[in-house]
Amino acid sequence: MLLVFYILSPFLTFLYSCTDLRKRSAQIVFVLFFGLFGYCHTFEDIRADSYRKYESFTNYAAEDFEDIYKDFQEGERKDVYESILFSTIKGFSNDPHIMMMFVGLFGGFFYMLVVKRFLNDKHCRYTWPIAILLAFMIMESNIPLMGGIRNFSAFPLFMYSLIRVLIDNRKIWIIGLLITPLFHFGYIVATIAALIIWVIKIPNVILHYLAIVICVASLFLDTSSYAGALDILMGTMDNEAIADRINNYGEEDTDIHFNKSLTTQLVRVNNQIGACFIVALLIFIHRNRAQFLSTPYIQRIYKVLLFFIVVSYALISFSVVGQRFVYIAMVLLYLLLLNIYQDNMKSGINIFIYSMPFVFSIHIMWTLYNCYCNTGLGIYFYPLPMLML
Repeated sequence: MLLVFYILSPFLTFLYSCTDLRKRSAQIVFVLFFGLFGYCHTFEDIRADSYRKYESFTNYAAEDFEDIYKDFQEGERKDVYESILFSTIKGFSNDPHIMMMFVGLFGGFFYMLVVKRFLNDKHCRYTWPIAILLAFMIMESNIPLMGGIRNFSAFPLFMYSLIRVLIDNRKIWIIGLLITPLFHFGYIVATIAALIIWVIKIPNVILHYLAIVICVASLFLDTSSYAGALDILMGTMDNEAIADRINNYGEEDTDIHFNKSLTTQLVRVNNQIGACFIVALLIFIHRNRAQFLSTPYIQRIYKVLLFFIVVSYALISFSVVGQRFVYIAMVLLYLLLLNIYQDNMKSGINIFIYSMPFVFSIHIMWTLYNCYCNTGLGIYFYPLPMLML
């Protein structure tokens, strides 16, 4: 029945499916909507990543997988996912809408697993705080950034693998962590970070104070702050394509160019407000740790969250690409808040949850606006047959 409603109203059915992803039909609807979002891309906004990928795919000539991997080994490619994707789809279609549909289906499948994993921890009825956390969890799928292809596909794969390995202790998902850099080279850093916290047992109290210091420091960092670290990194990098890209992001001219953008300025303001929110929340949780961190399971989530707050906010000010690491910490934060809130509904934790739509209002508006720029409004109102015409 849910699939019938999807034909009549894909968007409303998608929203309904998000509330109960234990049902197979809801899982299918979730993934199908992501595929539909990709298919409905207009490619009209020349500022968007999707426009660049539209041009790249249109002019792309299919390659053998062996040649793609050989170029990667020789340092001529940063990663292999996009080339393999383009070559595969070029075998049966030249339509960029079809290409984006497959991107949406792949990313949608893994993000469905992430949201489903989040909902697995819900053991009480829906309340406004739980609805707020679920809404933020869905928003962090970065669906408006689908046009970037590589990061959109890598993020949910990394996120689900991270949760399964570090929180659920399902070691088989280490494979997911290790292959994520093949989707986007930037996840080399995140993968190394995940392996470090998996192997090294760092006390929570150290991570707590370090996270606060890093969040405060992030208010004052800019791209130039990473110059020394970049010089060291460049000296150890074997892949020339990756080295060139990282060096480009670290150049002063690149930073000046991005800083001219109003979007970049607004995102930076939102990051600074978010850092202050995180500091206040961590202090509150630490003061009530005996009450909030009452089980080994919640303590595991808390440790992984603290570590990735350190990693993400240490990198957040690096050009425009540091922002992507914050989404890792935020997904972990929503999972922690859900578990704390359910056992402490009458505590002050709900005040922090209620404040989140205001604290991250710029991020919410940015997400909604970019969804509109990518697809227009039709996908939210029209039935499926009209959208497929």
